[in-house]
Amino acid sequence: TVKSAIGIGGLLAEGIGDTIRVSLTGPPHEEVLLGHEILRALGLEAGGAEIISCPTCGRCQIDIVRLVEEVKQKMPPVEVPLSVAVMGCVVNGPGEAAEADVGIAGGKGFGYVFRGGEQLRKVPEEALADELIREIKAVLAGK
Repeated sequence: TVKSAIGIGGLLAEGIGDTIRVSLTGPPHEEVLLGHEILRALGLEAGGAEIISCPTCGRCQIDIVRLVEEVKQKMPPVEVPLSVAVMGCVVNGPGEAAEADVGIAGGKGFGYVFRGGEQLRKVPEEALADELIREIKAVLAGK
């Protein structure tokens, strides 16, 4: 993944080529997803959800890895640019989640849902992914 991103990304950033093919071991849809992410990172393709998650630290008190995976699995199709923050703590998380279109910031067994820079509600950890997806659907519906 890293070699593909660097090699293909470097060529595209220099204006060399107009088609990419990423080869990975595994299901072909993973190749498409990686190619899409390379194009998005270079600013050559817009649209779709960008999930921004924290790298975790000692302040993270929720299972952020599981939470990010759950959000990815439940994410509805997104055609417009949408930044989605999945943050693991209530120290830095609220600021970072507030900068996204929609996001969550976890605490010990709970988290906050954010939209457009505003904290909307506090929810139990086990409901965070579903509440985030509900908020994403509301944004996409223009509500």
